[in-house]
Amino acid sequence: MNARPTQFRVLALAAALVATPVFAGCIAEAPPEELGAEADGAESPEPTDTADEAVAGSTVAQAAASSCSTSSVKGLSLQIIAEARCLNPDAYVPITKTSNVTFGSATFAYLEKPAADKLVAALNANPSKSMTINSALRTVAQQYMLYNWYQTGRCSISLAAKPGASNHETGLALDVSEYSAWKTILTNKGFKWLGSSDAVHFDYAGAGAVSYKGLDVKAFQRLWNRNNPADTISVDGAWGPQTEARMKKSPAAGFAKGATCGSAIMYDGKDGEIEGAAEAFSRDPNDPEFFVPLPIDAVEAQPELEHEACSDHAH
Repeated sequence: MNARPTQFRVLALAAALVATPVFAGCIAEAPPEELGAEADGAESPEPTDTADEAVAGSTVAQAAASSCSTSSVKGLSLQIIAEARCLNPDAYVPITKTSNVTFGSATFAYLEKPAADKLVAALNANPSKSMTINSALRTVAQQYMLYNWYQTGRCSISLAAKPGASNHETGLALDVSEYSAWKTILTNKGFKWLGSSDAVHFDYAGAGAVSYKGLDVKAFQRLWNRNNPADTISVDGAWGPQTEARMKKSPAAGFAKGATCGSAIMYDGKDGEIEGAAEAFSRDPNDPEFFVPLPIDAVEAQPELEHEACSDHAH
């Protein structure tokens, strides 16, 4: 289809999947807990000197072994972001581009909604100051890369959180190159500076901050199961050996089947016909029109609940 989508219609599936378990015995996604603790431990900044795209056919494990840029798993990361937004579109909100902010080549310009709003307010209130953001939202695929480099002593990563444990994965954190110029400004907007151990890092801890820990892991688990029905894993948002094993085998450029919210996200073409969701989710999430959910009449909803595999094994 050549026409750009003119309207998204988000049906009831996403809300149903977040609010209730699909099968008895599955672990339902816990509601986000209020952010009350100090930020997770310091991490090395993401490498910014390379922008390696995934080699065709390469797995995430191969990308980790052959590159030093998280952009080598960009395709898979785009799908994880889209799937996570199917589950909760408020968790990862695009950061409005202002004239004084620049994003690094491997940066996904997303934060949790209150964090994004406060960041943009700070940028607009200080138009003469420039800000370079080298990391904001980070997917579990990117975090796997960083943790692998930390474990193997590669790519100048001296410290990294385990996948699923970084604040960057929750949409609450960002790394700012000009941290000294922005420290007071961001602090006054509800951000917390991590300190000299990770000087570029800020966590949003102000009004409305909640933790979406595990949302990106759950999104990956759903994508894996959708593409590997004969090798499913539990969909519970927890990182463990079984999920790690599937991450290593996953295509760095993305799965054949990406995010579709089951059958619940559609858009109207120029002739009014209902089309599929593939084109909508093939766009870069830094495009402000990447995902624009609109309210609908509940009677239109015809959700098809997606099977979420459960198992007793650790993952």
